[in-house]
Amino acid sequence: MSFLNAALAAGALAFTIPLIIHLFFRSRFKRVDWGAMHLLESVLRVNRRRMQITNWLLLLLRCAIPILLALCLARPVLTGFRALAGDAPKTLVIAVDDSRSMSVTPPGQPSRMQQAKAQLETILGDLSRRDEVILIRGSRPGAVATKMGVADASTALRKVTAQAGPVSIGQLIESAVAAASEATHARRQLLIVSDFQSDAVGTSSLETAQNVAESFRSDSESKLNRPVIDFLNVGGDSDTLSNVSIDSISVDSPVVVAGRSGVFAATIRNDSDLAARDLRLVWAIDGQPLEPRTVSIDPRSTATNRLTHTIPQSGMHRVTATIGKTDVLPSDNRRSVAVEVMREINVVLVDGRPSNQALQGQADFLAIALSPFAFGGDDRPDPVNATVVSERRLEKTLEETDARVVILADVGRLSESARDSLAQFVHSGGGLVVFDGPDVRPALYNQPWGKGPNEFRFAAPLGEVIGQTDRNQVDAAAAFTIDTPPRIYEPWRVLSTGEANPLSDVRVWAYRDWGSEESSSAKADDSLGGAMVLLKTNGGEPLAIKSAVGSGSVIQFAIPGNDSWTNFPLRPIFLPMIQQLVLELAGKRAEPAVDVGQPLVISQNDWPPLTKVTDPDARKSYWVQPPDGEESELQPENDNDSLRLTSTFTPGTYHFRKTAVSAGDAKQRESVHTLRIVEVPPSESVLVDVNEERLQKLTEALDASVYRTADSLRSADRTRSFGREIWRWLWAALVAALVAELWLQQNLVSRRASQEAAV
Repeated sequence: MSFLNAALAAGALAFTIPLIIHLFFRSRFKRVDWGAMHLLESVLRVNRRRMQITNWLLLLLRCAIPILLALCLARPVLTGFRALAGDAPKTLVIAVDDSRSMSVTPPGQPSRMQQAKAQLETILGDLSRRDEVILIRGSRPGAVATKMGVADASTALRKVTAQAGPVSIGQLIESAVAAASEATHARRQLLIVSDFQSDAVGTSSLETAQNVAESFRSDSESKLNRPVIDFLNVGGDSDTLSNVSIDSISVDSPVVVAGRSGVFAATIRNDSDLAARDLRLVWAIDGQPLEPRTVSIDPRSTATNRLTHTIPQSGMHRVTATIGKTDVLPSDNRRSVAVEVMREINVVLVDGRPSNQALQGQADFLAIALSPFAFGGDDRPDPVNATVVSERRLEKTLEETDARVVILADVGRLSESARDSLAQFVHSGGGLVVFDGPDVRPALYNQPWGKGPNEFRFAAPLGEVIGQTDRNQVDAAAAFTIDTPPRIYEPWRVLSTGEANPLSDVRVWAYRDWGSEESSSAKADDSLGGAMVLLKTNGGEPLAIKSAVGSGSVIQFAIPGNDSWTNFPLRPIFLPMIQQLVLELAGKRAEPAVDVGQPLVISQNDWPPLTKVTDPDARKSYWVQPPDGEESELQPENDNDSLRLTSTFTPGTYHFRKTAVSAGDAKQRESVHTLRIVEVPPSESVLVDVNEERLQKLTEALDASVYRTADSLRSADRTRSFGREIWRWLWAALVAALVAELWLQQNLVSRRASQEAAV
């Protein structure tokens, strides 16, 4: 305890005045015994004790009155046994959670972010010019902390928007502590502002809080000058709010080809206890809305709405779904996805044994399956442009063609350079399909392909051929049958209807053995050497597997692509299965959307080709236009066409432009465009407040306090700075003592005097 007017506390010595008066003027009497005295002894004994108690009470009150009066004038302050900072300058570190959930707008109230800004403006209004402010945003934990004055902090605070992804409270605390270590003033206060959603205060946040507290205890300097940590909670009402959101938009088609129908699916969530009836859903392609439709969603559930639409032009297009509903979080009623629409898919078929006779080559059935309209004389465009080449022309074809998939059909010879080219092709994101056959040499496929970082091995080592390879000597009873394709593989799933096996009439007379031990494991768990089993016999022997290599995929078949070992190419299911397989391999290159705050990468292969300015010495420039800003120039990485954009803090569409200017003629220029979508993760639309127990653990670990309003925080901060004045309580005690002394004097003492007079 300390005193604001310590000298006036000496006035408490005035309590000696009533004490001295009591000692000098206390009642003195002379004892005279008389005959009937023994009859009054008991009464006198009781009255004497009552008189003593009354006198002592009066003396105590009369001594307490000057003491209380002196203490009131001295203005005592409770300090909690610590030194008070007073009006010393301080550094206030404000860490703001700017995730999307902070934009929730309860009915009849401003949004949580607006409430937080209003509270912070009040807190900033109490600061002086000597104080320092550091503002940290949860979406930018790695940003350099900037020191600023109160006016600049108020301006920067007004620019903060709530449109980021999930923010970890633990990460926010770490950023605030790191910024506080760079503070100018020794007095530091960390203010964490958030709506404290359940996902934001996870186990990792509690561990981070404990680590921060431990660092304070172990650091001797931090012990002497530990920063004060406060939480300002602007949430707490999520249980009473209702929200409808679009969680995702997916492309159900393996690949979207210009002029052919593509299927898109939107997942809509109703995070409410009431059903959402007849919601207006509008699909849009590149900002052009389509015919509205209505959807209904049960309480606390999701619904999927599909769009089948044809996009006529190739390139990157934006597909958007919008829900026309006013709720507490309107920003999640709209979501977009970037769709790459291909003009056609280039597939290179390498025929290991070409033939001039119809359907006698190893790749003939595959070529027909991939381009059925071209072979059938139909004018409709095929999604796949299949080019059949020999192994000798493979490398040149890869250089000249923007191939997405390469299929090896019974290829028994490949040069080392061709294998290196294929390895690089797969690692760069291409798809490689290998069909077996009589000319395949196991030694070729059991050795490593590629060099250095591109080297890989096939998941299934080739063994001997099992079964009868001569069709003229085939025993129908000895033929193998194929099991139902696994639904876990997306291309196969769209071909299966109900429980029927679409391959029930397919027979296999011979297939390549891929090793007894690995084949046994494939029977048990549908995997082989880490690869996914796509087809297998009813006996469990794998016939087709898929493995990931670099950014691409490799699919191996234990059977040929023609009818030499099986009647599979003669069955109607062969054409859609091969098409779906190739489309799936070709359509998995770029992510349709990235989370807000994550970098956007545009590789060299993501740009549309230049058709007018083909000069290799042409000067190229790159530009980006974010959703809420102007176009600015970007510098590529490593002197190539690859771009990396890290400032993706705003959700929406980012437009990229590449301009090439001919080295010989500056007037000859050409620009190509592409786009990427940045979205907030759907978890931000699930509004669940952290439970009180977990929040209490967080505050106890950091010795922090949680406040709901700026007024309560300001009051606590004043107490920490100047202590808690208790003169008002002492003044109340003084008034009570005066009243008690007067009442005691008027009622007890006067009554006793009147009784004595009566006697």
